Amino acid sequence: MITSLASYQPQIITLLNDQIRDHTFSQVVLFGGERYTLRMSTAVEVARVLGCMEHGEEGCSCSRCTQFATLTYSDLLIVSQRDHKVRIEAALHAFEKDPNGRWRTRLIQTIRILLVSFHPVLMEEAGPTLVNTAARAGGANDLLYSLSSEDHLDEKEARTYAENLRKALKELYSALPKSTTVTINQVRSIDRWVHQTNIANQLRFVILEGIEQTNASARNALLKLFEEPPQGVFFILISEHPSRIMQTILSRVRRYSFAPLSFEAQQRMIAEYGEHGYANLASFYLIQSGINLEASKEIVMRLITSLATKKPLDSRSVAEITEAIDKSGSFEYVLTTLSEEIACQNFSASYIQKAIDLINHTHSTTVLYNQNQRFAAEALYYRLLEER
Repeated sequence: MITSLASYQPQIITLLNDQIRDHTFSQVVLFGGERYTLRMSTAVEVARVLGCMEHGEEGCSCSRCTQFATLTYSDLLIVSQRDHKVRIEAALHAFEKDPNGRWRTRLIQTIRILLVSFHPVLMEEAGPTLVNTAARAGGANDLLYSLSSEDHLDEKEARTYAENLRKALKELYSALPKSTTVTINQVRSIDRWVHQTNIANQLRFVILEGIEQTNASARNALLKLFEEPPQGVFFILISEHPSRIMQTILSRVRRYSFAPLSFEAQQRMIAEYGEHGYANLASFYLIQSGINLEASKEIVMRLITSLATKKPLDSRSVAEITEAIDKSGSFEYVLTTLSEEIACQNFSASYIQKAIDLINHTHSTTVLYNQNQRFAAEALYYRLLEER
């Protein structure tokens, strides 16, 4: 059963363990909640326990649990929309400090969540851009395979692995589409796959993250899959904003709400990385990935000052700000912080609501349609100014 996550999400984990034990766990479920609440970790653990050849206990060494440890289980698909780079970089730092402990496996799993998005099944109807990106993932996969077969690593060997993984991943990051939301072509491929005969008689698992960002055609195709899921197939949906998912899909899933982790729980998790002194998990991951939080906050305050005084920034300043956002990879963080700051300012209630709606819409459309973040940030600023 699931035990390692119980101290972080006790109510959810207890409920899931009971349902798995009683064989009442649904084939289509939704894990909703804020980022960094262990929704993906729980999804992977649920799949491992269900797929285990023994009794699903943690530490099981059956062949399927061994495959789940490094996410090489062939009947697992993941389409993930998350901050891969920040999580991987944090795991790399921890691995360099503890290359022979649990962080080796956790690093492999963290990277594999990204790489499983290029499963051959998902590439069947993919366009040339995604196929080329998948080809770039080969180097990282080879390194992970080599790392998983190592016995004992000294400090120098661990550092070499980390450096080589960073090089391989840097090339992959640059080729990744900005939107990793499930597409209609992927849904079609998944549909064919789950209806194929399973010779190995293994359970199949499909983990879909951020489905609230999918377009209408993909949502409708998913709905048909969820209405009558094939026997032996489990769909686990992950969403930060369940209320944005179409009601017909929500009516066909069993929902689980993941509570935000307490301050104490976040500090314990950060300590697992061998780090201390961070306000929360969000700031920890962002700083680990190289985002300058202070510089990003300064950008937000410049925008807030302009909106509050109704004094437009000159075009050069706007260009400098949006270029900095784009280069630093802080687009999402800046928008989130901007939304929070606007809500705290002495603006009218109607303006605050309009501004937050504009910010949310900008983020959603930029992700969904893979728009240029620099241009999106610039357009958002002028729209917010117009509303003043």
